[in-house]
Amino acid sequence: MAKGDFRMRGLAGLAPALLACTLGLSFAPGAAANAIEAEAVLPPGNSGYVSIPGVATGTGSPHLSDQNQLFIDFQLRPFGFDQPGASETPKPGVTISRDTYGVPRVDANTDTNAWWGVGYAAGEDRLFQLELFKRAGNGTLAEILGSGYLDDDLIARRDYYTDAEMQKMINKIPAKLVARLDAYRDGINAYIGYLGTHPLEIPGEFIALNVPVKEMTTIDLARTGVLLARTVPSGDGNELENAQVLSEIGRKNFDFLHPVRTKGRISTVKAREGRFKAQPGRTRKQEKLGFKRTTRWLKSIDVAGAGGNGSTPQRAGTSGQIKEITTEEGEEPGADLQRIIPHGGSFMWAISDDRRGRGYLFNGPQLGFSIPELFYEFELHSPSQDVRGVSAAGLPVVGIGHNDKVAWGFTSGLSDEDDLYAEKLVDAETYMYKGEAKAMKCRNETFDYNAPPTDLPGLTDPSDISGSVTERICRTRHGPVQARGDGVAYARRYAIWNRELQTVVGLSKLNDAKNIDDVDKAMDRVTWNENVIATDSQGRIGYWHPGLHQLRPRKWDERLPYPGAGSAEWRGFLPKDKRPQVIDPKRDWVANWNNPPSRGWTNGDGPARERLAGNLHRIRLIDKLASRVARRPSYAKSRAIELTSGSTAQQFPFVNRKRLRHARKKAGKEPARRTIAKLLRWDGDYTKTNGDGNVHPGVAIWEEFKDQLETLMLSHHGGDAARPLAGEPGSSHQFDISNGEAIALREQRARSYARAAKRTAEVLSERFGSRKPVAWREPRRLYDVGAQGAGSAPELPFFDRGTWSQSLAMG
Repeated sequence: MAKGDFRMRGLAGLAPALLACTLGLSFAPGAAANAIEAEAVLPPGNSGYVSIPGVATGTGSPHLSDQNQLFIDFQLRPFGFDQPGASETPKPGVTISRDTYGVPRVDANTDTNAWWGVGYAAGEDRLFQLELFKRAGNGTLAEILGSGYLDDDLIARRDYYTDAEMQKMINKIPAKLVARLDAYRDGINAYIGYLGTHPLEIPGEFIALNVPVKEMTTIDLARTGVLLARTVPSGDGNELENAQVLSEIGRKNFDFLHPVRTKGRISTVKAREGRFKAQPGRTRKQEKLGFKRTTRWLKSIDVAGAGGNGSTPQRAGTSGQIKEITTEEGEEPGADLQRIIPHGGSFMWAISDDRRGRGYLFNGPQLGFSIPELFYEFELHSPSQDVRGVSAAGLPVVGIGHNDKVAWGFTSGLSDEDDLYAEKLVDAETYMYKGEAKAMKCRNETFDYNAPPTDLPGLTDPSDISGSVTERICRTRHGPVQARGDGVAYARRYAIWNRELQTVVGLSKLNDAKNIDDVDKAMDRVTWNENVIATDSQGRIGYWHPGLHQLRPRKWDERLPYPGAGSAEWRGFLPKDKRPQVIDPKRDWVANWNNPPSRGWTNGDGPARERLAGNLHRIRLIDKLASRVARRPSYAKSRAIELTSGSTAQQFPFVNRKRLRHARKKAGKEPARRTIAKLLRWDGDYTKTNGDGNVHPGVAIWEEFKDQLETLMLSHHGGDAARPLAGEPGSSHQFDISNGEAIALREQRARSYARAAKRTAEVLSERFGSRKPVAWREPRRLYDVGAQGAGSAPELPFFDRGTWSQSLAMG
């Protein structure tokens, strides 16, 4: 199939059953008039309740896994207002109704009663998850889950906040939002009170782990907001790892594999709509001088002695009793903590239909799959709000969803919003800053861990023991100390530090937005870096890359650690009107799949290596599909984009087929020649199977071919020492491309393609026991579904799709 012959399966070739389902859905008479279409799916299900007897089998609520088949079949369910269902009245002024899928709808006579009702419903559905969120925030997971969670607890107490600091942050948000937070807390605690007289309804995990059910505090809930604001949009940086790689492969190779800007990168805001520089006031000449200057300075500090994966927080302070924290290749820093608060990629698009005055929105946040999910769906109606969507249990806002006038979605921004400072030490707790010795702020923290009495898969280690360790935790003026070397401490400075809860203010305004202009104002208030796309009842659309973005020092390199002595301080923050954004784009569509927000944006230290993929970034597929739909848009066509993007190896439609055909001629002996021929006959779909449940040979060939081509490329640019810069696709994107593979596909010539095909044939012949490519069929891949409790993890076939999927037409 030639490059120009790529067809969009899902439009011309959309499965008739799916199309019939899309066009034939009906909505409840009470649905909001401006949400013409509203559908969604949340697999496995909205509940997380496992009964006491159900712990042994992972069962409880009928809504634990009742949305799986919808997801597998690419079907959605009604997501409009006022879905019918049975109701209860847990207190005067509050009614909770649940639809066919157990999604609670709360009707209340006051604003605080409404959020009390959401809290009560969340207690019914997600009480054990709320307990995990609380402990993830205050660093006490190991107390109930064993020593395997000591690393998580260390990160929580070192890189986040004390109770006193949390309270100061709460005091800074508007009283109305504090009242909602308190009401949410009171609703949860009212349900806990109910369990006091109905002990058989206590979630089974509490009994299995011998954990008492205790009331929640406002600080407990606020910590969930802090964790989400810090971890989901972006992770910590790779500066120390970059410095270690740089020292081994040299400046030229480093700059080739990880440039400040990737040539041909695909931005969400197109060049004609604005360039939105990440570092205004810094010239290209200063960037080059900064690289030389930083490289020279790095030779004077201990980089290698910091040990391990430099992107990952290491020992807390000076005692180091907790084992060094490490992550697997491709995971984001703090990945252990993200077992509870996940982190990943996401996609979304909006298309404006000017003829009908409608806007079509689709959003699929990709945070992996677990039972229960991070997301919790609910609907709320009060004298001041009418809104439906998802959020993490415990937060008094709808994160992603719609009201009666506006619909919106999120994806992780993945911009580099923090920097690592190398503090020159006088002694273990004293460092130099601007010629003066400064004392770190240090404290001792004791971490208890207990052997869990019952093995809950994915959470506990049955071979665990009990005990405690004490760690010395320190901060400098730049932030928490995350690693140490000989005579140096590495402290991380966060742009969002002490401002995480301000995002709740912006999201609350987003929940109440009546049009795109209101969304624009709301985005000025958020402090985290989640991309936002929205559409309103007039059919207008917009995109924003909000948050706090630091203006870095002009003459130091942003990919590497900065000196902490005072010569490399930030210049402030990017002004609000300079953040990447576009409203009413002339092309009538906008899309994001965690790609760079604008042409003027830089790569930073590469917190997500895959974002360096340039013109082979996965967004290229959705851009192509969305631009076609925008010619004659409709709700069904917008929905159908996901069918193709969720089942196609994203880069394969854009591979240089001329080069592949040339490589086939150079491949020489079989089976290398047949390997390329088989690859050329594949359509890129990794979901279609034969009668044995195995996929097309092109799947195995493509994956191995990319890897072999990357290895050839790296052999000329630092070898294995350079692999950290190559990265790996994120866990949500099994058939996506890494930075290294993208470079290899662009830069390697036909001769290298032929060599990679030859090695691919050798590896697959051995793996499958046959030299014939027709035999190289692997089983259909599955998701790795986790568990945040005792729920039985279902089997889900892999698609590159959202944990939560919502599709709307506003008009």
